[in-house]
Amino acid sequence: MNQNIIRVNYKFLKKGKPNMEIIAVPSYREGGLNEIFHLKFGRCDTFTFITIDNNEIIQVKVIKNFAADEPGGAGTQSAKLIKDNSADKLIVSRLGSNASNVLSSLNIKTFQGPDQEITIKELINLYIDGKLNMTKSAELIKNAKMGQK
Repeated sequence: MNQNIIRVNYKFLKKGKPNMEIIAVPSYREGGLNEIFHLKFGRCDTFTFITIDNNEIIQVKVIKNFAADEPGGAGTQSAKLIKDNSADKLIVSRLGSNASNVLSSLNIKTFQGPDQEITIKELINLYIDGKLNMTKSAELIKNAKMGQK
């Protein structure tokens, strides 16, 4: 098993199903559905990966973000981590320009998360209910304060 995986919880995972989606969410500390959504993409402690099938959460995986403490390029490395874990969507509050470019080149769809304290589970419920807007990653740059934790 990958050393970077903190934990995986799942109900039932059907691989290769066409309507299944994997969504990445930057999170604090240990990640998971009960953790708080981290507003700074490249500087988050962990990424919580949620697999959804027919609007039901079927798997939750948490990966430590080793790029968080890097002096530069944390957003770029984090974007690659998202793709390496098969996520095709990302819910994020803000991005740096380099991370935005990498996410765009990797064809990862970005959704604007709220700029407030909210749990990952509450955030995913907003996504499932259609209350989060898909936003071009370049439009999320304006809110970025790069290099800050």
